[in-house]
Amino acid sequence: MIKFASRRAAIVLAGSALTLAAGMIPAQAATTGWRTDATFAVRGKVSVFTSVGASSASDAWATGLSVKPNGSGLPQPVIRHWGGKTWRLVTLPAKIARRWASQTPVFTFIGVSSARSVWVFNSLQGSYLRLNGSRWSLSRLPGVSQKSGALVEVDAVKVFSGTDVWAFGARTTFSGTQPVSTPYAAHYNGRTWATVTVPRLPSGGGAITAVAAVSANDIWAVEGDPGSSGLSALAASNLAVAKSAVAASPAARLAAARLRAAAPAAAPPVVLQWTSAGWQDAAPQPNLTASDQLTSGVAEPNGDVWFGGSATNSANGTSPLTAEWNGTSWSVSDLPGRASSADVQVTAMAPDGKGGIWALAANNTTAVERIWHRHGTTWSQVKPAFGKRRWELVALTLVPHTQSVWGVGAVQGSTKSSANALIAVDGRLPR
Repeated sequence: MIKFASRRAAIVLAGSALTLAAGMIPAQAATTGWRTDATFAVRGKVSVFTSVGASSASDAWATGLSVKPNGSGLPQPVIRHWGGKTWRLVTLPAKIARRWASQTPVFTFIGVSSARSVWVFNSLQGSYLRLNGSRWSLSRLPGVSQKSGALVEVDAVKVFSGTDVWAFGARTTFSGTQPVSTPYAAHYNGRTWATVTVPRLPSGGGAITAVAAVSANDIWAVEGDPGSSGLSALAASNLAVAKSAVAASPAARLAAARLRAAAPAAAPPVVLQWTSAGWQDAAPQPNLTASDQLTSGVAEPNGDVWFGGSATNSANGTSPLTAEWNGTSWSVSDLPGRASSADVQVTAMAPDGKGGIWALAANNTTAVERIWHRHGTTWSQVKPAFGKRRWELVALTLVPHTQSVWGVGAVQGSTKSSANALIAVDGRLPR
């Protein structure tokens, strides 16, 4: 069986031995609307893309992994680059590639400011790849210490330029009897990284679970308790993928300890804002409950800020939730639809380049995916032209200065138990 869902959903890449023909499926004939641009298969493995970023119509990057369907062996990270014509496989320098693969980068977050300035963050180990000009390097974020038992989990990144980069998530220490998580923010100024203090929840714990940036001087972030954070599900996903290999790694053992210690949220998520005065609680706050989660975010060019997540519904499940800041007040509402006992949440968001918003909503149990589009004041579901095979999008990004959006994830392969990495596009194919 294969389940593939967002990085915050339970991803299971398991099943019988597979034989996949390596190759690429050409783009469909349509020029607009959600459609497949390319799929990539690796012989004997299942593949998925988990992150995508773009700086222009001729510069986009996708990251993901391939793993044996029975979970044996280490997952193999994959990076591909769009140069305006095709998605070319990127080969890292051998030494860096070995070190990067050994750190089990099952989930990554990518930030791109130009074709020569790219950052790829390992979600669980606090390490990152950097392309600076033509040179790749591998480093760690501040606050990571295997010796003292400190782990940095990355759940969002913002790359404004090669001298202005943010990483957000949680720092968890394991030196005591119980893991303790605190919100984490780190900033790179072109020379060095430094952690930046953010307000903490009354409980003293917390994690940054979603970020939206209007500009480099106007950043919004959501802080939630560990029990409500998408990071806990992220750690669970990291353990689920190729579990025999990942579970043997120190990072996975730390993640498992954090999962065991996670408690139900004691307070609603809090929205923070970064301005010239630093980080502070946004005023006013959205009307949220302790059971609400906000795990994705996006800012519109007009300054409106959106966060997406989930809220408990009347059927004892969760429904996809959105919170919008229009510059004056917050509006919190569920996406339209019938309440069910399934756990459904908004997992990724992106502008559409036309004043609207795209949102992915995934069922964390069955991995059923929905694409939502907000046009004007109305949300509606959109059916993509991906064919009849099961599919899942994980991440979205608007191509700057266009009305085209890249989406990445996975699509069912030639058998029910296989999966190929998927790159999809809405709007005209960027060139």
